[in-house]
Amino acid sequence: MKKLTLIALVTLLSFGAFAADGVKKIDDTDKVSSYVMRQFETEFGDAKDVTWTVNENYNKVEFTADNVKMAAFYDANGKYIGHTEVVTYNALPSAARKQIARDYEGFHVKELIRFQFADAPTSALARLTAISIYDDEVYFLSLNKADKQATLKISPSSSVEILSKN
Repeated sequence: MKKLTLIALVTLLSFGAFAADGVKKIDDTDKVSSYVMRQFETEFGDAKDVTWTVNENYNKVEFTADNVKMAAFYDANGKYIGHTEVVTYNALPSAARKQIARDYEGFHVKELIRFQFADAPTSALARLTAISIYDDEVYFLSLNKADKQATLKISPSSSVEILSKN
């Protein structure tokens, strides 16, 4: 079950949260309920370049707001789960940056995504990612060095957890 949870997490949040630039995106706008659409428009009314992906577990909408790539997630019942955004390395807590610099010397940042929970810590996704009851956001960092890669989860309290490493 733990492996399935990790696979679901990586699929949902990890570094496929945003489609690569220049790649044709499949848009499932016609499959999005009016309830979810209204929630999205209320929360992110200024969104541009909006693309929806719908499956049996969740609705994901990728968009740009204030020149920042973002994605919002809604569960199968239409409940808002939270959103991701690409952030700079300096967004991480100082203590976490120091630990990462020490433990991953020579690695380069591939991508850093912040996930902001809608209802932390009671949401299913919050329980899935096992954040503390005080965290309403979590960071996912992808690092690489030659043929090595690492994916880390970082809490606002500077806790650094390895999700994958090879």
